[in-house]
Amino acid sequence: MGQHRLTKSFSSTYGKISYDIKGEGPSVVLVHGTPWSSFNWRHIIPALSQWVTVYYYDLLGYGYSEKTDIDVSLGVQNKVLSELLEFWGLKNPMMIGHNFGGTTVLRTHLLEEHNFEKIILIDPVAIAPWGSPFFSHVNKYESAFQGIPEYIHDAMVSTYVRGAMYKEMDNETLKGIKDPG
Repeated sequence: MGQHRLTKSFSSTYGKISYDIKGEGPSVVLVHGTPWSSFNWRHIIPALSQWVTVYYYDLLGYGYSEKTDIDVSLGVQNKVLSELLEFWGLKNPMMIGHNFGGTTVLRTHLLEEHNFEKIILIDPVAIAPWGSPFFSHVNKYESAFQGIPEYIHDAMVSTYVRGAMYKEMDNETLKGIKDPG
């Protein structure tokens, strides 16, 4: 498995976005879910780029994109995607969104009024309440989780990420998901 890198950046109104583009042909934009990054598309990008131009990026606050004390909510992500589409000059691309990214795609279409040739949604989080019981628990007791030692935090995140897979996850994939840089 090759190293996943994003080699380009765009300064949105809300923060710096890291992205990349691969392939030639009709435009397809990939929007990842949370708490992930474009690393999760690493096997799909080379396959799709044989037939289409694949645009992919890390959502604001994730992966290689800016992670300072900024708003990374759905209310901002669709505006960032709208700016990115304008920057790329894409008028009617095909969109593939997973999880939070699927909702970002829907909001960009409905609220920012971008037209898309096709929209493919994979498990979008479009109806509240959303999030796993673990995330709800962390949110409810956020202050208790802020002071935990790094090794306990790492163990919780690793266990959570491994639980999202049907098959056993190899350590290289786990490392790439937890720290795509």
